[in-house]
Amino acid sequence: MSGDGDSKSFAAVNELKKNGNEIIKKQECVGHVQKRMGTRLLRVKTAMKGKVLADGKPLGGKGRLTQERIKRLQRDYGLAIRQNTHSVAAMKRAVWALYFHTLSTKANPQHGLCPKGPDSWCKYNKYQGSEEIYEHPHSLPTAVMEAIKPVFKDLSDTQLLEKCLHGRTQNQNESVNNVIWTRIPKNVFVEINTLHFGVYDAIATYNKGNIVKCAVLQKLGIMTGKFMINAMLSMDNEIQRDAERKQRDCERQARQLRGLKIKLHEDSDSDNPSYGPGFF
Repeated sequence: MSGDGDSKSFAAVNELKKNGNEIIKKQECVGHVQKRMGTRLLRVKTAMKGKVLADGKPLGGKGRLTQERIKRLQRDYGLAIRQNTHSVAAMKRAVWALYFHTLSTKANPQHGLCPKGPDSWCKYNKYQGSEEIYEHPHSLPTAVMEAIKPVFKDLSDTQLLEKCLHGRTQNQNESVNNVIWTRIPKNVFVEINTLHFGVYDAIATYNKGNIVKCAVLQKLGIMTGKFMINAMLSMDNEIQRDAERKQRDCERQARQLRGLKIKLHEDSDSDNPSYGPGFF
């Protein structure tokens, strides 16, 4: 079974099977495990507020553990899991490669765990043998990395990573739950028959679209008119158009971001660079 960290279902199923011989293994949602990195780092940052590290500076601040850096580490931790679902050892290696890559500096590069070759995400290893030089723009001070090292130790635990080998999330479950709640709000008490019919309708609509209502009525011997059929088809078409519109918006934003990055790179290489908020 798959579930998030606070799910009570696993304990309930284990209780039902406590007298049987079945072995029930819980698989963690990769998305929820990824979020643990951000949650744990934020917790450390809050606990260290007002304190100084070994280098005499606080944990947070410019060039240290900022909100943006936490988001970046959380994202990269998720990638380390998703890109290595073939092996727990490879997954653990990728997590620690992220740690030491972030710790590395020009004076003390530590990219031994990072993948090698021209296709490597690690630009230090990617540029080896070429004229390109990696300047380590995203490194964090040693004192900061020592402070968050326990988080990496906990989130690279073998037992935890074994539960992520499937590489799946429960986003689909969350999505269908939302469809159910639009019919049966979870804060409103309903009788069991109402609950059953609401779930049946939600699942059927989720899988086949609103047009499935016409097929259900026909199975019950109730003929549907053309106006109802057209209305259900219109609703399904609108959902499809809305999904395609959102996808186009995301693609347009990605293109605009790529264009801005290219322009900033060109400006920084020119003799007369442009200046503006957030450019450098």
